[in-house]
Amino acid sequence: MVSGYVYEAQLRVSRRGRPATHFSVSRTPLRDVLRERGITEYAVVDHGHDMAATGAPAYPAWTLIFGSQAAGAQLLAYDPAAAVDIPLRLAVIGRDGGSEIVLRDMRTLIDADVADGFTAVLRGLAEAARERV
Repeated sequence: MVSGYVYEAQLRVSRRGRPATHFSVSRTPLRDVLRERGITEYAVVDHGHDMAATGAPAYPAWTLIFGSQAAGAQLLAYDPAAAVDIPLRLAVIGRDGGSEIVLRDMRTLIDADVADGFTAVLRGLAEAARERV
Protein backbone atom coordinates (compact mmCIF):
# COMPACT_ATOMS: atom_id res chain seq x y z
CA MET A 1 0.00 0.00 0.00
CA VAL A 2 1.35 3.41 -0.97
CA SER A 3 -0.48 6.51 0.27
CA GLY A 4 -3.62 4.52 0.97
CA TYR A 5 -3.80 2.89 -2.46
CA VAL A 6 -4.06 -0.87 -2.68
CA TYR A 7 -2.70 -2.42 -5.85
CA GLU A 8 -4.75 -5.55 -6.37
CA ALA A 9 -2.01 -7.25 -8.37
CA GLN A 10 -3.68 -10.63 -7.96
CA LEU A 11 -6.66 -9.18 -9.81
CA ARG A 12 -4.75 -8.86 -13.07
CA VAL A 13 -7.17 -8.64 -15.96
CA SER A 14 -5.71 -10.39 -18.98
CA ARG A 15 -6.12 -8.72 -22.34
CA ARG A 16 -5.21 -11.94 -24.16
CA GLY A 17 -1.95 -10.77 -25.71
CA ARG A 18 -3.01 -7.22 -26.57
CA PRO A 19 -0.62 -4.46 -25.49
CA ALA A 20 -1.79 -2.42 -22.52
CA THR A 21 -1.86 0.71 -24.67
CA HIS A 22 -4.70 -0.86 -26.68
CA PHE A 23 -6.69 -1.68 -23.56
CA SER A 24 -9.97 0.16 -23.17
CA VAL A 25 -11.78 0.39 -19.87
CA SER A 26 -15.07 0.51 -21.78
CA ARG A 27 -14.69 -3.21 -22.44
CA THR A 28 -13.90 -4.31 -18.89
CA PRO A 29 -16.04 -6.69 -16.85
CA LEU A 30 -15.81 -4.15 -14.03
CA ARG A 31 -18.37 -1.90 -15.69
CA ASP A 32 -20.68 -4.87 -16.22
CA VAL A 33 -20.42 -5.76 -12.52
CA LEU A 34 -21.37 -2.21 -11.52
CA ARG A 35 -24.44 -2.26 -13.79
CA GLU A 36 -25.56 -5.69 -12.61
CA ARG A 37 -25.35 -4.65 -8.97
CA GLY A 38 -27.43 -1.54 -9.59
CA ILE A 39 -24.54 0.79 -8.83
CA THR A 40 -24.69 4.14 -10.61
CA GLU A 41 -21.75 4.89 -12.90
CA TYR A 42 -21.16 8.62 -12.97
CA ALA A 43 -18.10 8.88 -15.18
CA VAL A 44 -15.11 7.19 -16.75
CA VAL A 45 -12.00 9.35 -16.88
CA ASP A 46 -9.54 8.34 -19.59
CA HIS A 47 -6.34 9.88 -18.25
CA GLY A 48 -4.20 8.72 -21.19
CA HIS A 49 -6.51 10.31 -23.73
CA ASP A 50 -6.62 13.57 -21.81
CA MET A 51 -2.83 13.64 -21.39
CA ALA A 52 -2.20 12.86 -25.06
CA ALA A 53 -4.52 15.72 -26.04
CA THR A 54 -2.15 18.14 -24.29
CA GLY A 55 1.00 16.57 -25.72
CA ALA A 56 1.97 14.89 -22.43
CA PRO A 57 2.91 11.19 -22.25
CA ALA A 58 -0.27 9.10 -22.44
CA TYR A 59 -0.38 6.62 -19.57
CA PRO A 60 -2.90 3.78 -19.90
CA ALA A 61 -5.00 4.68 -16.86
CA TRP A 62 -8.72 5.12 -16.28
CA THR A 63 -10.78 6.05 -13.25
CA LEU A 64 -14.31 4.71 -12.87
CA ILE A 65 -16.44 6.96 -10.68
CA PHE A 66 -19.52 5.30 -9.24
CA GLY A 67 -21.76 5.13 -6.22
CA SER A 68 -24.82 3.96 -4.42
CA GLN A 69 -27.15 6.61 -3.07
CA ALA A 70 -28.01 4.41 -0.05
CA ALA A 71 -24.34 3.83 0.79
CA GLY A 72 -23.58 7.52 0.30
CA ALA A 73 -26.36 8.44 2.69
CA GLN A 74 -24.94 6.04 5.28
CA LEU A 75 -21.50 7.58 4.95
CA LEU A 76 -22.75 11.16 5.13
CA ALA A 77 -24.85 10.33 8.20
CA TYR A 78 -21.63 9.23 9.86
CA ASP A 79 -19.59 12.25 8.73
CA PRO A 80 -20.92 14.93 6.33
CA ALA A 81 -17.34 15.96 5.49
CA ALA A 82 -16.96 12.58 3.75
CA ALA A 83 -18.79 14.20 0.82
CA VAL A 84 -15.36 15.18 -0.52
CA ASP A 85 -14.53 11.47 -1.01
CA ILE A 86 -17.70 10.25 -2.70
CA PRO A 87 -18.70 9.00 -5.15
CA LEU A 88 -16.28 6.07 -4.94
CA ARG A 89 -13.57 5.35 -7.49
CA LEU A 90 -11.64 2.41 -8.83
CA ALA A 91 -8.70 2.83 -11.16
CA VAL A 92 -7.78 0.50 -13.99
CA ILE A 93 -4.13 0.80 -14.98
CA GLY A 94 -2.68 -0.83 -18.07
CA ARG A 95 0.50 -2.68 -17.19
CA ASP A 96 2.63 -5.43 -18.71
CA GLY A 97 0.14 -6.31 -21.45
CA GLY A 98 -2.73 -6.54 -18.96
CA SER A 99 -4.22 -4.31 -16.33
CA GLU A 100 -4.57 -3.88 -12.60
CA ILE A 101 -7.50 -2.64 -10.58
CA VAL A 102 -6.43 -0.14 -7.95
CA LEU A 103 -8.53 0.94 -4.98
CA ARG A 104 -8.11 3.20 -2.00
CA ASP A 105 -8.25 1.57 1.40
CA MET A 106 -11.09 3.57 2.92
CA ARG A 107 -9.36 3.56 6.33
CA THR A 108 -7.18 6.35 4.96
CA LEU A 109 -10.30 8.53 4.72
CA ILE A 110 -12.67 7.55 7.54
CA ASP A 111 -12.70 5.50 10.76
CA ALA A 112 -12.18 1.77 10.40
CA ASP A 113 -15.59 0.86 11.82
CA VAL A 114 -17.23 2.47 8.79
CA ALA A 115 -14.38 2.16 6.28
CA ASP A 116 -14.00 -1.61 6.32
CA GLY A 117 -17.44 -2.16 4.79
CA PHE A 118 -16.74 0.24 1.95
CA THR A 119 -13.30 -1.26 1.28
CA ALA A 120 -14.89 -4.72 1.22
CA VAL A 121 -17.36 -3.53 -1.43
CA LEU A 122 -14.53 -2.15 -3.58
CA ARG A 123 -12.57 -5.40 -3.27
CA GLY A 124 -15.70 -7.40 -4.07
CA LEU A 125 -16.26 -5.44 -7.26
CA ALA A 126 -12.65 -5.97 -8.32
CA GLU A 127 -12.85 -9.69 -7.55
CA ALA A 128 -16.10 -10.09 -9.48
CA ALA A 129 -14.51 -8.42 -12.50
CA ARG A 130 -11.45 -10.67 -12.26
CA GLU A 131 -13.60 -13.81 -12.20
CA ARG A 132 -15.12 -12.86 -15.56
CA VAL A 133 -11.86 -12.76 -17.45
